[in-house]
Amino acid sequence: MTEPITVSGQQVTVVRDGRIRAAGLRQDGVVAYDWGFTQHGRDYAQRSFVLLDDGIQINQPVAFPPQQQGWWYCDLVTVVDDGEVLRVDDMWIDVIIGPPDHPYRLLDLDDYGQAMHDGRLSPSAAVDGLKRAQRFLDRRLNRRHEVERTWPAFPPAEVETLLHVALPQDWTLQD
Repeated sequence: MTEPITVSGQQVTVVRDGRIRAAGLRQDGVVAYDWGFTQHGRDYAQRSFVLLDDGIQINQPVAFPPQQQGWWYCDLVTVVDDGEVLRVDDMWIDVIIGPPDHPYRLLDLDDYGQAMHDGRLSPSAAVDGLKRAQRFLDRRLNRRHEVERTWPAFPPAEVETLLHVALPQDWTLQD
């Protein structure tokens, strides 16, 4: 097991989907935080990273099956940042990223479309979300003419730095 390391950064509070409030750490353009949940009677602690420039939240799901451990789950999110509190809300579009020789999987475009149809997502917010999703894919995952089987910029170096940082284990479920 890797020993936790410490790094400098700004302490922040993350409010995830209005349901979880967690202590986090901002370093450069990334906020890292841990939060917990119970699934099938088992308690889990999950580390998540918010890529502020991309408007994407990523994690390596602790509840993924053994053959997918180390894979990444990415959510398109809205981010409201007041400096001390970061509010992150899911915007339906998700990406699962496995090893570089495995194609990434884009999910929940139907839910995004339904949110547009139902008026839960304004036309301008929908356009912004689609542009950010495409920018994330192009910047981090899409290979143009490269023959090398690696992701061009994933996971970001800033996330690699924060993977094993000691973070406060301080989160609460909001009512």
